[in-house]
Amino acid sequence: MSGGMSPVGRALHDRFEAVCRSELQRLRKKTASLTEAERAQVDALALEVTRSLAVTLDAAVAASGRSGIAPVVMRLFAVTPSEEETQ
Repeated sequence: MSGGMSPVGRALHDRFEAVCRSELQRLRKKTASLTEAERAQVDALALEVTRSLAVTLDAAVAASGRSGIAPVVMRLFAVTPSEEETQ
């Protein structure tokens, strides 16, 4: 899915996924009553929503005439594309 993303989109994807996984881990005590299968479903759904957000933001940043929004989005979410992706 992220193969066609821009460097900014890829950085957003990585950042969002890291935050999502961290939050899911932090909430383990609150989800302790769930079965392993239920917890896996919650994790999968949360990660899918996170990935969809990154794809949507990537499309908005990459849209024609919107090049000025990329620095704002990058600053807002504290992301920087990796050096390999910008070359």
